[in-house]
Order: sequence, then structure tokens, then C-alpha cells
Amino acid sequence: MALYSYHATDSSGGSINGTMDGPDEGAIVSRLQDLGYLPIKVERTADSGLSKSEKPFFFFRKTSSREVAAFTHELGSLLDAGMPLDKSLSTLSEVEENPAFRKIIIDLYSSIQSGHTLADSLESHPTVFSPVYVNSIRAGEAGGALEIVLERLIKFMEDAEKLKEDITSALMYPLLLTVAGSAAVIVMLVFVIPRFSLIFADAGAAMPLSTQVLFLFSGFFLTYWWAPLIAAVFIGFQTRRRLRTEAGRLAFDKLKLKLPVLGPVLRKVVISRFSRTLGTLMQGGLPVLEALRISVNTMGNSMMFKEMRPVIEGVKSGRGIALPLKETNSFPPLAVHMLKVGEETGRLDEMLLRLADKYDRDISTSIKRFLTLLEPAIILLMAVFVGFIVISLLLAIFSLNDMPL
Repeated sequence: MALYSYHATDSSGGSINGTMDGPDEGAIVSRLQDLGYLPIKVERTADSGLSKSEKPFFFFRKTSSREVAAFTHELGSLLDAGMPLDKSLSTLSEVEENPAFRKIIIDLYSSIQSGHTLADSLESHPTVFSPVYVNSIRAGEAGGALEIVLERLIKFMEDAEKLKEDITSALMYPLLLTVAGSAAVIVMLVFVIPRFSLIFADAGAAMPLSTQVLFLFSGFFLTYWWAPLIAAVFIGFQTRRRLRTEAGRLAFDKLKLKLPVLGPVLRKVVISRFSRTLGTLMQGGLPVLEALRISVNTMGNSMMFKEMRPVIEGVKSGRGIALPLKETNSFPPLAVHMLKVGEETGRLDEMLLRLADKYDRDISTSIKRFLTLLEPAIILLMAVFVGFIVISLLLAIFSLNDMPL
């Protein structure tokens, strides 16, 4: 996608100038004609509107989810204050600090000026605005409740970001332990053990079996250090290639759900994401069937996605959501019961969001319990490695005393 400037006339002969994002000039001309304009001149803007320091090769900053959340919050505040949509976007483009995101906001402004809806404008930037975001905006525009939808989107994004941050923060300490412990073992294998091996070789002492194994492993690591790297790259390449196929993704996602400790947690993550997305879309006024199709596509697990297909068919046939979900055995009985109560009381969207909140709390608790066991396990594993090295070296030193003078 590139940014093009255009000069056109409308049906009354008035002159119109603006910019528009598109793959080529022909696409821009077609869009202008669809809007009822007569294109006079279309040309690509110099450097697509970015200065040299902001070009992709010189400026690698991308639009983060936090920036999208801040944009949503600010847009909602301006609209709630009575400012028109195009003026709100123009104001936000002036205060945005991220050049890449500023370009996107300018494109949204140009698209709105050209007669497109906000949802259609957002849809041209799929890497920044998710299908949930776009369809929520579309439902808000259709129902005349854009400000309300923006508030719900903010809540949705804040909850998702909070869960992500909690998981990331919880994993930092175990990751630090693993890196520090691995670095200590590598330093000993590369710098400490080789010097000891030279000393013992010169002494000609008979070394214990554990020390011989340690020296062999150290020598192998020094000589063939590149072999594990090549093996890791090869395995990673083959895994990535396999995951690009539908069968590979299905097998991998199925394996993840069957893991002893992480499997149930990953299932709860998928259910929470699905429930929050569906509840948010339904609160935004989107029809149940359309909201369900979008929510299923955001689950992030092809195995559960496959299991959700009968649910869509069940909703089409008027059976509701709870009963088809129960038949798939993908959702726990408690989740199915809560959704059934929501359908019976006519508060399915509210019950979906409550279910998402419940599973978010369960996920946080499960992760804390898992890390409570993981941290000492990592420390114990590193202690075993380091202890083996130290004891093997000590045994070799003690064996020197047994040498005849």
C-alpha cells in the first residue's frame, strides 16, 4: 500500500483534492469513480508522505496495541464532546507522535473526507485494526452509537492488554533465571573446564568417570558448538514449514491443549478470548451469527476453531449457542451453564463478558501456581548441572592425592 494524492471534480464541477491509500494508481481511480468523482490527476506522493527518518528502512517503530487503545480513547472523548469525526481525526493526527501511526490517521481522515465510513477506512489497515475492532465500529455506526462502542472497545482492549502484561511479567523472572543459569554453565564449559583438563592431562592422573564425561562434553562443545545451532535452525525451519499447512497447525494446536499443566490454561485463554470478543460484538449491536463468525476466527486455535463449526450451524438452525457448545465438549460445563442462563434471561452478551472475566482470573491464578513450581524447578535443574561440574572437578582433584610420588 502507498499514499497517492489526487485532484478530481464532483458532479457539480467542484474541485476536490486529497490523499488516499492504495496498491496502485488504477485502484485510486476506481475508488474515486465509485464515489462519483471524476479523477483528473492521481500521483504517488513523494516517499509516501514519510520523511527519510520515517521510512521503513530507517524507522522501524510499529503501531502498538497501547497506541491503538490511546487513539480509541481520545477519539471517543472528542466525539463525546461533540466534535465531528473528520475534525477529530485531523486533531489526533496533529498530536500523534508515532510517524507511522500518524500516517494511518491521516489516511483515515482522507478516506472519511472521500465519503467512506470509519469502519471501511479502518478495514484498509488490517495489521493495525483487528476484525473485532472494525466490526464493532461498523455496528456502532449502523446503530448511531459510535461513542458507546468506542467505550466498550476501550474496556475490551484494556482487559486484553492487562492479561497480556500479567502473563509477560510473570514469565520474566523464570526467563531471567534460565538465561543466567545457562550463561553460567556455558562459561564453565568454555573457559573453566578446558583449563582443568589440560592440568589433569599433564599430571597423567586417572580421572573418575564423571570427570571424563565432563571433559568429553566440554571438548565436544568447544569443537562442535555450531552443531546445536544448525540443528536448532533446521528444526525451527521444518517446524515453521509444517505449521504453515492446515494439518500441521491442527496437530500442533491439538498437542498444546493436551499438555499436562499448560493445556487447561491454554484452553481457558481461548475460551476467554472467544467469550470477550463475542460479548463485545453483541453489545455493539452486531447480529449473533455474524458476531459468532468473527469471534470464532479470533480464537487462535485451529483445533477449537474446527470444533466450533457445528455451533455456527446450530445458531443458523435456531438452536442457540449453549446446546451446540455442550455437544462439542470444547467448553467446560460451567461455561455452558452460564451461557444457557444468559440465553434464557436475554442477557447473553453480559454473561459472555462475565465468563471472560472469570476465566481471566482463573488464568492469572493458574499461571501464578505454575510459576510457583517452575521457579524452584529451574533453580534445582541449574543446581544439578553446576553441582555435577563442581563435584566432577573435585573428584579429579582428590584423585591427584592417590598418585604415586
